[in-house]
Amino acid sequence: MSVAIRVADLTKRFQRTARYRDLLPWQEQKLTVALEKLNLNIAEGELFGLLGPNGAGKTTLIKILCSLVLPTTGTAWVFGHDVQKEEQAIRELVGLASADERSFYWRLTGWQNLEFYASLYRIPRRQAEQRIDEVLHKVGLASEADVRFQNYSTGMRQKLAIARGLLSQPRVLFVDEPTRSLDPLSAQAVRSLLREEVVRAGRTVVFATHNMEEAEAICDRVAILHHGRLIASGSVPELRSVFQRHERCELEVRYPPEGLINRLFLTDGVIDCHRAPQSNGVLHLELTFLNRAAVLPQVLRLIVQGGGEVCDCRLTEVPLEEIFVHAVKGGEEGDT
Repeated sequence: MSVAIRVADLTKRFQRTARYRDLLPWQEQKLTVALEKLNLNIAEGELFGLLGPNGAGKTTLIKILCSLVLPTTGTAWVFGHDVQKEEQAIRELVGLASADERSFYWRLTGWQNLEFYASLYRIPRRQAEQRIDEVLHKVGLASEADVRFQNYSTGMRQKLAIARGLLSQPRVLFVDEPTRSLDPLSAQAVRSLLREEVVRAGRTVVFATHNMEEAEAICDRVAILHHGRLIASGSVPELRSVFQRHERCELEVRYPPEGLINRLFLTDGVIDCHRAPQSNGVLHLELTFLNRAAVLPQVLRLIVQGGGEVCDCRLTEVPLEEIFVHAVKGGEEGDT
Protein backbone atom coordinates (compact mmCIF):
# COMPACT_ATOMS: atom_id res chain seq x y z
CA MET A 1 0.00 0.00 0.00
CA SER A 2 1.44 3.38 -1.03
CA VAL A 3 1.95 6.32 1.31
CA ALA A 4 -0.61 9.10 0.91
CA ILE A 5 0.82 11.53 3.47
CA ARG A 6 4.32 11.82 4.87
CA VAL A 7 5.23 14.25 7.62
CA ALA A 8 8.88 14.88 8.55
CA ASP A 9 10.08 16.86 11.58
CA LEU A 10 7.09 19.18 11.25
CA THR A 11 7.13 22.11 13.68
CA LYS A 12 4.74 25.04 13.88
CA ARG A 13 5.08 27.97 16.26
CA PHE A 14 2.69 30.91 16.41
CA GLN A 15 3.53 34.35 17.74
CA ARG A 16 1.46 35.21 20.77
CA THR A 17 0.83 38.96 21.14
CA ALA A 18 -1.81 39.21 23.82
CA ARG A 19 -0.70 42.63 25.09
CA TYR A 20 0.34 45.83 23.37
CA ARG A 21 3.81 45.85 24.91
CA ASP A 22 4.47 42.44 23.36
CA LEU A 23 4.41 44.23 19.99
CA LEU A 24 7.27 46.57 20.88
CA PRO A 25 10.47 45.80 18.95
CA TRP A 26 12.64 45.46 22.03
CA GLN A 27 10.34 42.90 23.58
CA GLU A 28 11.07 39.26 22.93
CA GLN A 29 8.14 37.72 21.09
CA LYS A 30 6.42 34.87 22.90
CA LEU A 31 5.73 31.77 20.85
CA THR A 32 3.03 29.15 21.17
CA VAL A 33 4.17 25.72 19.99
CA ALA A 34 1.35 24.04 18.08
CA LEU A 35 3.41 21.16 16.62
CA GLU A 36 6.85 19.93 17.66
CA LYS A 37 9.02 17.77 15.35
CA LEU A 38 6.12 15.64 14.17
CA ASN A 39 6.87 12.53 12.08
CA LEU A 40 4.01 10.56 10.60
CA ASN A 41 3.04 8.35 7.64
CA ILE A 42 -0.54 7.76 6.48
CA ALA A 43 -1.28 5.03 3.94
CA GLU A 44 -3.47 5.48 0.90
CA GLY A 45 -7.04 4.27 1.40
CA GLU A 46 -7.05 4.16 5.20
CA LEU A 47 -9.19 6.00 7.72
CA PHE A 48 -6.62 7.60 9.99
CA GLY A 49 -7.58 9.18 13.31
CA LEU A 50 -5.90 12.18 14.94
CA LEU A 51 -6.63 11.99 18.66
CA GLY A 52 -5.99 14.54 21.34
CA PRO A 53 -7.59 17.10 23.62
CA ASN A 54 -8.36 20.65 22.49
CA GLY A 55 -5.10 22.43 21.72
CA ALA A 56 -3.21 19.21 20.91
CA GLY A 57 -2.38 20.41 17.38
CA LYS A 58 -4.88 18.38 15.34
CA THR A 59 -6.44 21.31 13.46
CA THR A 60 -3.05 22.95 12.87
CA LEU A 61 -1.74 19.75 11.30
CA ILE A 62 -4.78 19.51 9.02
CA LYS A 63 -4.38 23.13 7.90
CA ILE A 64 -0.71 22.55 7.08
CA LEU A 65 -1.54 19.41 5.09
CA CYS A 66 -4.15 21.41 3.15
CA SER A 67 -1.54 24.16 2.42
CA LEU A 68 -3.60 26.69 4.39
CA VAL A 69 -0.84 27.28 6.96
CA LEU A 70 2.92 27.05 6.43
CA PRO A 71 5.09 25.13 8.91
CA THR A 72 7.88 26.86 10.81
CA THR A 73 10.35 24.05 10.13
CA GLY A 74 10.14 20.59 8.62
CA THR A 75 7.76 19.71 5.83
CA ALA A 76 5.07 17.32 4.63
CA TRP A 77 4.08 15.66 1.36
CA VAL A 78 0.65 14.66 0.04
CA PHE A 79 1.06 12.01 -2.65
CA GLY A 80 4.61 13.26 -3.20
CA HIS A 81 3.71 16.96 -3.43
CA ASP A 82 5.43 19.35 -1.02
CA VAL A 83 2.89 21.35 1.01
CA GLN A 84 5.17 24.41 0.95
CA LYS A 85 6.21 24.43 -2.70
CA GLU A 86 3.21 22.93 -4.53
CA GLU A 87 0.18 24.55 -2.92
CA GLN A 88 -2.01 24.39 -6.02
CA ALA A 89 -1.31 20.70 -6.59
CA ILE A 90 -2.06 19.99 -2.93
CA ARG A 91 -5.40 21.80 -3.05
CA GLU A 92 -6.43 19.78 -6.07
CA LEU A 93 -5.74 16.58 -4.14
CA VAL A 94 -7.44 17.35 -0.83
CA GLY A 95 -10.89 18.15 0.51
CA LEU A 96 -11.73 19.63 3.90
CA ALA A 97 -14.89 19.08 5.94
CA SER A 98 -14.97 21.20 9.07
CA ALA A 99 -17.57 21.55 11.79
CA ASP A 100 -17.42 25.33 11.27
CA GLU A 101 -20.86 26.33 9.96
CA ARG A 102 -19.92 30.00 9.37
CA SER A 103 -18.48 29.15 5.97
CA PHE A 104 -21.93 28.34 4.55
CA TYR A 105 -24.52 30.86 3.39
CA TRP A 106 -27.49 30.42 5.67
CA ARG A 107 -30.13 31.87 3.31
CA LEU A 108 -29.09 29.65 0.40
CA THR A 109 -30.29 26.09 -0.02
CA GLY A 110 -27.99 23.11 0.30
CA TRP A 111 -27.84 22.82 -3.49
CA GLN A 112 -27.08 26.54 -3.95
CA ASN A 113 -24.29 26.40 -1.38
CA LEU A 114 -22.65 23.51 -3.19
CA GLU A 115 -23.19 25.27 -6.54
CA PHE A 116 -21.31 28.28 -5.20
CA TYR A 117 -18.38 26.18 -3.97
CA ALA A 118 -18.31 24.22 -7.24
CA SER A 119 -17.75 27.54 -9.04
CA LEU A 120 -14.81 28.25 -6.72
CA TYR A 121 -13.37 24.86 -7.71
CA ARG A 122 -13.88 25.94 -11.36
CA ILE A 123 -15.95 22.86 -12.10
CA PRO A 124 -17.85 23.28 -15.43
CA ARG A 125 -21.58 23.89 -14.89
CA ARG A 126 -22.91 20.60 -16.32
CA GLN A 127 -20.27 18.61 -14.53
CA ALA A 128 -20.98 20.56 -11.32
CA GLU A 129 -24.68 19.68 -11.44
CA GLN A 130 -23.82 16.02 -11.82
CA ARG A 131 -21.33 16.09 -8.95
CA ILE A 132 -23.66 18.00 -6.63
CA ASP A 133 -26.41 15.50 -7.26
CA GLU A 134 -23.95 12.65 -6.66
CA VAL A 135 -22.54 13.96 -3.35
CA LEU A 136 -25.99 14.89 -2.01
CA HIS A 137 -27.17 11.34 -2.64
CA LYS A 138 -24.00 9.99 -1.09
CA VAL A 139 -24.48 11.93 2.17
CA GLY A 140 -28.24 11.36 2.25
CA LEU A 141 -29.37 14.95 1.62
CA ALA A 142 -30.88 14.59 -1.86
CA SER A 143 -34.42 15.11 -0.56
CA GLU A 144 -33.36 18.23 1.39
CA ALA A 145 -31.34 19.81 -1.44
CA ASP A 146 -33.83 22.70 -1.82
CA VAL A 147 -34.09 23.44 1.91
CA ARG A 148 -32.34 26.57 3.18
CA PHE A 149 -29.19 25.92 5.16
CA GLN A 150 -30.59 27.84 8.14
CA ASN A 151 -33.33 25.21 8.42
CA TYR A 152 -30.90 22.28 8.43
CA SER A 153 -30.38 20.34 11.64
CA THR A 154 -26.85 20.12 13.06
CA GLY A 155 -26.43 16.64 11.62
CA MET A 156 -27.56 17.79 8.17
CA ARG A 157 -25.07 20.67 8.29
CA GLN A 158 -22.25 18.27 9.09
CA LYS A 159 -23.28 16.06 6.17
CA LEU A 160 -23.36 19.08 3.85
CA ALA A 161 -19.82 19.96 4.97
CA ILE A 162 -18.69 16.46 3.98
CA ALA A 163 -20.53 16.80 0.66
CA ARG A 164 -18.67 20.04 0.01
CA GLY A 165 -15.38 18.35 0.84
CA LEU A 166 -16.14 15.65 -1.73
CA LEU A 167 -17.13 18.06 -4.54
CA SER A 168 -13.66 18.25 -6.05
CA GLN A 169 -13.31 14.45 -5.90
CA PRO A 170 -10.25 14.64 -3.61
CA ARG A 171 -7.90 11.75 -3.03
CA VAL A 172 -7.62 12.78 0.63
CA LEU A 173 -10.52 14.06 2.74
CA PHE A 174 -9.69 15.84 5.99
CA VAL A 175 -12.53 15.81 8.51
CA ASP A 176 -12.21 18.00 11.61
CA GLU A 177 -14.49 16.84 14.46
CA PRO A 178 -17.52 16.13 12.26
CA THR A 179 -19.62 14.63 15.07
CA ARG A 180 -19.13 17.45 17.55
CA SER A 181 -22.47 18.45 19.16
CA LEU A 182 -24.36 15.70 17.31
CA ASP A 183 -26.89 13.36 18.90
CA PRO A 184 -25.91 9.65 18.89
CA LEU A 185 -28.00 8.76 15.83
CA SER A 186 -26.65 11.64 13.73
CA ALA A 187 -23.09 10.90 14.85
CA GLN A 188 -23.49 7.25 13.84
CA ALA A 189 -24.82 8.31 10.44
CA VAL A 190 -21.77 10.53 9.84
CA ARG A 191 -19.37 7.77 10.90
CA SER A 192 -21.08 5.25 8.62
CA LEU A 193 -20.91 7.74 5.76
CA LEU A 194 -17.15 8.15 6.14
CA ARG A 195 -16.46 4.43 6.42
CA GLU A 196 -18.96 3.00 3.94
CA GLU A 197 -19.13 5.70 1.28
CA VAL A 198 -15.87 7.64 1.34
CA VAL A 199 -13.23 5.07 2.31
CA ARG A 200 -14.85 2.32 0.24
CA ALA A 201 -14.56 4.60 -2.78
CA GLY A 202 -10.76 4.40 -2.36
CA ARG A 203 -10.21 7.77 -0.72
CA THR A 204 -7.97 8.43 2.26
CA VAL A 205 -9.71 10.01 5.26
CA VAL A 206 -7.90 11.86 8.05
CA PHE A 207 -10.31 12.15 10.95
CA ALA A 208 -9.58 14.56 13.84
CA THR A 209 -11.50 13.94 17.06
CA HIS A 210 -11.23 13.79 20.82
CA ASN A 211 -13.97 11.15 21.00
CA MET A 212 -12.12 7.93 21.81
CA GLU A 213 -15.07 5.62 21.26
CA GLU A 214 -15.71 6.71 17.68
CA ALA A 215 -12.01 6.60 16.84
CA GLU A 216 -11.83 3.02 18.09
CA ALA A 217 -15.00 2.15 16.14
CA ILE A 218 -14.04 3.37 12.66
CA CYS A 219 -10.31 4.17 12.38
CA ASP A 220 -7.77 1.79 10.86
CA ARG A 221 -4.95 3.50 12.73
CA VAL A 222 -4.71 6.44 15.11
CA ALA A 223 -2.10 8.96 16.21
CA ILE A 224 -2.23 10.42 19.71
CA LEU A 225 -1.15 14.08 19.91
CA HIS A 226 -0.49 16.01 23.10
CA HIS A 227 0.87 19.55 23.29
CA GLY A 228 1.84 19.30 19.62
CA ARG A 229 3.89 16.15 20.06
CA LEU A 230 3.22 12.69 18.68
CA ILE A 231 2.87 10.41 21.70
CA ALA A 232 1.97 7.18 19.90
CA SER A 233 0.76 5.89 16.55
CA GLY A 234 -0.64 2.58 15.32
CA SER A 235 -3.76 0.44 15.22
CA VAL A 236 -5.80 0.18 18.41
CA PRO A 237 -4.62 -3.43 19.04
CA GLU A 238 -1.00 -2.29 18.60
CA LEU A 239 -1.45 0.60 21.03
CA ARG A 240 -3.24 -1.71 23.44
CA SER A 241 -0.28 -4.11 23.41
CA VAL A 242 2.12 -1.25 24.19
CA PHE A 243 0.18 0.75 26.78
CA GLN A 244 -2.11 -1.82 28.37
CA ARG A 245 -1.08 -2.18 31.98
CA HIS A 246 -3.55 -4.90 32.93
CA GLU A 247 -6.42 -7.02 31.63
CA ARG A 248 -9.91 -7.69 32.90
CA CYS A 249 -11.90 -10.90 32.96
CA GLU A 250 -15.45 -11.82 34.02
CA LEU A 251 -16.01 -15.34 35.33
CA GLU A 252 -19.18 -17.23 36.18
CA VAL A 253 -18.51 -20.11 38.57
CA ARG A 254 -20.91 -22.79 39.77
CA TYR A 255 -20.05 -24.66 43.00
CA PRO A 256 -17.25 -22.20 43.93
CA PRO A 257 -14.63 -23.63 46.31
CA GLU A 258 -14.67 -22.33 49.85
CA GLY A 259 -12.44 -19.28 50.36
CA LEU A 260 -12.05 -18.79 46.61
CA ILE A 261 -11.87 -14.98 46.76
CA ASN A 262 -9.02 -15.00 49.31
CA ARG A 263 -7.13 -17.65 47.35
CA LEU A 264 -7.47 -15.61 44.15
CA PHE A 265 -6.03 -12.54 45.88
CA LEU A 266 -3.00 -14.64 46.88
CA THR A 267 -2.40 -15.72 43.25
CA ASP A 268 0.62 -14.01 41.67
CA GLY A 269 -0.46 -11.53 39.00
CA VAL A 270 -4.02 -11.00 40.26
CA ILE A 271 -4.40 -7.27 41.00
CA ASP A 272 -8.03 -7.15 42.03
CA CYS A 273 -11.06 -9.38 42.43
CA HIS A 274 -14.65 -8.22 42.81
CA ARG A 275 -17.60 -10.41 43.67
CA ALA A 276 -20.84 -9.49 41.91
CA PRO A 277 -24.28 -10.53 43.23
CA GLN A 278 -24.79 -14.28 42.99
CA SER A 279 -27.79 -15.61 41.02
CA ASN A 280 -29.11 -19.14 40.51
CA GLY A 281 -26.22 -20.55 42.50
CA VAL A 282 -23.66 -19.03 40.09
CA LEU A 283 -20.88 -16.81 41.46
CA HIS A 284 -19.99 -13.80 39.29
CA LEU A 285 -16.36 -12.63 39.56
CA GLU A 286 -14.62 -9.62 38.01
CA LEU A 287 -10.84 -10.08 37.92
CA THR A 288 -8.04 -7.70 37.03
CA PHE A 289 -4.65 -9.24 36.37
CA LEU A 290 -1.29 -8.86 34.67
CA ASN A 291 -0.15 -11.15 31.84
CA ARG A 292 -3.27 -13.07 30.83
CA ALA A 293 -1.31 -15.96 29.31
CA ALA A 294 0.39 -16.72 32.64
CA VAL A 295 -2.30 -15.82 35.19
CA LEU A 296 -5.62 -16.93 33.67
CA PRO A 297 -4.67 -20.65 33.44
CA GLN A 298 -3.70 -20.55 37.14
CA VAL A 299 -7.04 -19.00 38.06
CA LEU A 300 -9.05 -21.55 36.09
CA ARG A 301 -6.98 -24.43 37.48
CA LEU A 302 -7.55 -23.16 41.03
CA ILE A 303 -11.33 -23.14 40.50
CA VAL A 304 -11.57 -26.54 38.80
CA GLN A 305 -9.24 -28.36 41.21
CA GLY A 306 -11.31 -26.99 44.11
CA GLY A 307 -14.44 -28.59 42.70
CA GLY A 308 -15.84 -25.52 40.94
CA GLU A 309 -17.27 -25.37 37.45
CA VAL A 310 -16.51 -22.45 35.11
CA CYS A 311 -19.70 -21.61 33.23
CA ASP A 312 -18.44 -18.56 31.37
CA CYS A 313 -15.22 -16.62 30.87
CA ARG A 314 -15.27 -13.20 29.16
CA LEU A 315 -12.20 -11.08 28.55
CA THR A 316 -12.77 -7.33 28.51
CA GLU A 317 -10.42 -5.22 26.39
CA VAL A 318 -9.07 -1.99 27.82
CA PRO A 319 -10.88 0.90 26.08
CA LEU A 320 -8.96 3.33 23.88
CA GLU A 321 -9.66 6.10 26.37
CA GLU A 322 -7.61 4.30 29.02
CA ILE A 323 -4.81 3.70 26.51
CA PHE A 324 -4.90 7.43 25.67
CA VAL A 325 -4.54 8.36 29.36
CA HIS A 326 -1.55 6.01 29.78
CA ALA A 327 0.07 7.37 26.60
CA VAL A 328 -0.41 11.02 27.59
CA LYS A 329 0.85 10.45 31.13
CA GLY A 330 3.88 8.65 29.73
CA GLY A 331 4.51 11.57 27.36
CA GLU A 332 4.29 14.09 30.18
CA GLU A 333 6.72 12.06 32.29
CA GLY A 334 9.06 12.01 29.31
CA ASP A 335 8.86 15.81 29.05
CA THR A 336 9.70 16.27 32.70
